Amino acid sequence: MKTREERIKEFETMLRNAPEIMSPLKVAKFSPFGKNRVYEMIRTKELKAYKYQNTYIIAKIDLVEYLADHCEDGNLRYFSIKDGDK
Repeated sequence: MKTREERIKEFETMLRNAPEIMSPLKVAKFSPFGKNRVYEMIRTKELKAYKYQNTYIIAKIDLVEYLADHCEDGNLRYFSIKDGDK
């Protein structure tokens, strides 16, 4: 079983091409969550987000920490991150 710090390092590596600050749509693009799920996680405060003008912004480290805290080691080989801006 991996430690939280080891999982954080893995997710940081997987998300190395993601911007440091993301909109909910960018989070959906770089994670296994759809945009509706991202907005629900923001609404329920599962995922830390900040209100900026008329939208939300999410720090990459907050997404990484969320993923590290909510993943199961046994399923990591099935976890995939969508490619960047291709």
